[in-house]
Amino acid sequence: MFEQLQATLIVPLIYEDKLTGLISLGEKKSGKFYRREDINLLNTLANQGAVAIENARMIEEVIEKERMEEELSIARDLQTSMLPAECPIIKGFEIAAYSLSAMEVGGDFYDFIEMGKDGVGMVIGDVTGKSVSGALVMSASRSIFRMLSEEQMSVDEIMIRANRRTKKDIKTGMFVALLYAVLNAEDKTLSLCSAGQTQPIYWSSETGETRLVETKGDTFPLGILEDVGYEETQLQLLPGDKVVLYTDGIVEAMNDKEEMFGFERLIEVVQEARSMTADSLLKEIIDKVNVFAGGAAQHDDLTIIVLGVEE
Repeated sequence: MFEQLQATLIVPLIYEDKLTGLISLGEKKSGKFYRREDINLLNTLANQGAVAIENARMIEEVIEKERMEEELSIARDLQTSMLPAECPIIKGFEIAAYSLSAMEVGGDFYDFIEMGKDGVGMVIGDVTGKSVSGALVMSASRSIFRMLSEEQMSVDEIMIRANRRTKKDIKTGMFVALLYAVLNAEDKTLSLCSAGQTQPIYWSSETGETRLVETKGDTFPLGILEDVGYEETQLQLLPGDKVVLYTDGIVEAMNDKEEMFGFERLIEVVQEARSMTADSLLKEIIDKVNVFAGGAAQHDDLTIIVLGVEE
């Protein structure tokens, strides 16, 4: 090393027993050897230099942390502003919704789109990106469905067009797992189309059975492929029926044994709570998930929409 640096003397810069740098010195102009006084002075300068370097690094870390916190604050405010202030009121139906981020800024979102006095569009999705980029994709997805819902198109056609728009608008590597549903209160039908979102749960008051709704067609998340064959699935609702839309954070919630809550437990909760209101069923699901998870840290967001038909 001495030869490579053409050094006569090397003084280490040490901060809290950690090497942070080196002072490399050539020969003195006088040609004499470095004396003990010279070395002591250089060690003092090296110690001060090590402290200065460490302080500079800490300042950079603080600045970076403040920048990230500001970015998270912007993303959090943007995400919060997109969530509906309240659930729509549709005669003959009950709607309840809930969303909780596992971190400061999550990837889940939901939205309600008014479609006349007898209809409402419901969107529940999960964006791959977090922070500002994820929040911007949420905002774009929300705007796309709000715009397309104004046109007289079927649910699957809206999903197909939304996918093409999303593929063009977001950067490669990002996508949106989303379910779009339209409730027609007049004929009591719920039309569904899924783009990689979890299967809804349906409790039938007529049969007393609870089941997963298998949506038709392709289920690729939005933004991956340009041409996807989404298809509409329709449920004929009866008084007392319940439909639960949710993101994967519900079924993938883990306890301290790393066991997942799972679909079976969720179906069981819906089955046992069949006589509850939409709001009560929503709270029951959240309570059951929280009790199951205990104090274990969660790594995914929890988002649910519960639709109930009044009896």
